[in-house]
Amino acid sequence: MKMLCPHCGRKLPPKAINIAADLAQCPECGRPSRASACVVENEVNQDVLLRPPPGTWLRQESDAIVVGATMRSKAAWFHIPFTIAWSGGSIYGIYGTQIIERNFNLIMSLFSIPFLIGTVFLIRIAIYMLFGRQEWRLDEDGGAVFNGVGRFGKRKRFAWKDLTRVHLHTTRSDENEDAIGFKLILEGASPKVEVILPGREDRQQFIVNAIRYYYQQWQRRK
Repeated sequence: MKMLCPHCGRKLPPKAINIAADLAQCPECGRPSRASACVVENEVNQDVLLRPPPGTWLRQESDAIVVGATMRSKAAWFHIPFTIAWSGGSIYGIYGTQIIERNFNLIMSLFSIPFLIGTVFLIRIAIYMLFGRQEWRLDEDGGAVFNGVGRFGKRKRFAWKDLTRVHLHTTRSDENEDAIGFKLILEGASPKVEVILPGREDRQQFIVNAIRYYYQQWQRRK
């Protein structure tokens, strides 16, 4: 990812950039900037597209270019055992005792509803961490981005002609300031398309380069 000082235009070396703090300081002019503001938005690295990293794909179909990446995450190693322990303990504590004692307790069963909802939510996250994917279908007019598992998920559509800017936005977790993520934002689309990118940097760069490349191809044709 190429990064330039927004004040003097000089290229920033890696040691001048702190992604975790979203801070960069130019060694030439000495002025600080937000790291996310230093990213060269229109740069495209075609080598990334020619050699897709593991867990990504690019294929030509009859009516579209398909660009995708798995959303598998290492966090699943923590999340799945936690889900099993939390959900199993909650369900057993509420329903297991009733089954063993053969005594239905309405109040306790009603009290368990929030725990059941939480269990379903945690299981959905676990499935997404294991089998989730992000896939962009791009054609001459625009495209659609899908986030989900199998055929279940959310789909957002956009048209090239509506876009005014394609850029990255840094996100931070409220619970953990060191947890940095990136959104790809397509401004001008109605509604605006904001997509959380895969956790791995090589997959992020693959998706970003692909969208910028095909957007630039459309701009040259118009």
